[in-house]
Amino acid sequence: MRRPAPITLSTRRTLLACAGALALWLGTAAATRAATCPTSVDAAAFASAAQLRAWVEAVNAYGPRILGSPAHDKAIRWLAREAKSIRGATTSYDRYRIWRWLPRTRMQKGPGLDIARAGGLTITPAGGATVRVPVAGAVHWSSPTRKQGRRGPLVRLDADAPITAANARGKIVLVDFPKSAIPYVLFQFVGLYITPDILNDPGSYDRPYLGGGVLHDTLLAAGAAGAAGVVFAFDVPREQVAGYYDPHTGTIYGVPAVFVGSAEAEQLRAAAAQGGAAAITVRAKVGRGSTKNLVATVPGTSPEKISLMANTDGNSWVQENGIVGMLALARYYGSLPMECRPRTLELAFTSAHDAIVQDGGERYVRTLNAEYEQGLVAFGFAIEHLGTREILAVGEGADRHLAFSGLGDVLLFAAGDSDVLKEVAVSAAQRRNLDRTAVLRGVDVPDESRVPPLCSLGGLGNFYHRNLIPTLAMISGPWSLYDPVFGAEAIDFERMRSQLLAAGDAILALAALPRDEIAGDYLAFRTRVAQGAPTCAPEIYPQFGPRPSK
Repeated sequence: MRRPAPITLSTRRTLLACAGALALWLGTAAATRAATCPTSVDAAAFASAAQLRAWVEAVNAYGPRILGSPAHDKAIRWLAREAKSIRGATTSYDRYRIWRWLPRTRMQKGPGLDIARAGGLTITPAGGATVRVPVAGAVHWSSPTRKQGRRGPLVRLDADAPITAANARGKIVLVDFPKSAIPYVLFQFVGLYITPDILNDPGSYDRPYLGGGVLHDTLLAAGAAGAAGVVFAFDVPREQVAGYYDPHTGTIYGVPAVFVGSAEAEQLRAAAAQGGAAAITVRAKVGRGSTKNLVATVPGTSPEKISLMANTDGNSWVQENGIVGMLALARYYGSLPMECRPRTLELAFTSAHDAIVQDGGERYVRTLNAEYEQGLVAFGFAIEHLGTREILAVGEGADRHLAFSGLGDVLLFAAGDSDVLKEVAVSAAQRRNLDRTAVLRGVDVPDESRVPPLCSLGGLGNFYHRNLIPTLAMISGPWSLYDPVFGAEAIDFERMRSQLLAAGDAILALAALPRDEIAGDYLAFRTRVAQGAPTCAPEIYPQFGPRPSK
């Protein structure tokens, strides 16, 4: 075989010159293309409000997505189909075992399982006949009963009275639904940017989800005291809180419990004052099951990730519509030219957030934390409960009821310990002229002795933040969060779209920035924690609450 002629010096110089020219041309072309990449979302190319509504309606068409239920599984499969339809996207599942609590109701109306119809209550006034009292529903995760229910003397306890064996053993305990409020003025202490419509509001942020911790503690105390059951009394009509879905710790409580409305509460108080008795029925099944996290990936030019997260289980149009927001953001990102996607976008549709003790978000972020150490993650963004309308309890006494105020519910846009994240969040909120929005450093009291000083960014954002992954979080907490009665009316889809446009603006603003620039103080925090500095403790709840001894 004849050997090829050797490359002469002049030929080599010519080839190098050509290669240099080609590289220069490619670099110039890439720079030109990069210069044309959007730095904020083109609203005309983003999902419309009508499209967002159609997606949220599709998710809710299966019925309440109670953890591990057929409706929940169907919603996850729908999400997988929608995610796969995004150009270039791939999906994978992480399956795991869970404890699940599923209502058992006869004569189902509509799709899914109905927690509103899973509870029962009767009272027997002293010397009177037993009568049935309509309930708003069984309390999520409370102890199932046999057909005859759990019976005992009916006793009313004040909200601040401790539940003990002396006042509760063997009894049905009636307590008012816990109330909690935060004056809007306190937002200023952790505020980065607060819209004037909140700054000028002299009132308080008063929402029922703030009492979730008290519900949990009350049920634990009732079990430890040997109570026969618990009745939580709302001060609004039963029809307006039917199917209320909190608490969501995932603790399987040792006592049965139900919710009642204001009229029924008055009936129960009168019976308790006369020395009457009551019986509670919870028609539910507790057992082992399985669920899965769905992870969708939209590729970019780098394997380094931008992580978005929202949960798939819920019982209302609000909890959780963030999954639809993530689909809209991913479709837009996937429509951009590859050179305009400097990082890979990863969507984590996690499960079991309505059972925090086995939360799929925590499970997902544990893996992400290891990847952050390897330089494969830029930041995380939790997106929850979007476009919500404010609902308030109005009126007094028998006239007290829930009504739309005509305003949007407060949106908390939290930015973690990075100046870049804070600037991007403020800029995005202002650019999209978001209403009723508080861009905050966090939502708890700063403690400079730990890292990070603020532990809570609200909801799922805490999983990123506690694991020291640079974090953004959008979340609201309206009456309709765990109250499914309001359905589609609970959401202003144009407002939801504006919030998603702001989220998209933040993502694009950060997409090409160096990872260390995005990180801000988080890298130093990681070093300090490795050296033994105290950090934020995870939320710890027992899987099983105490049960009354027989």
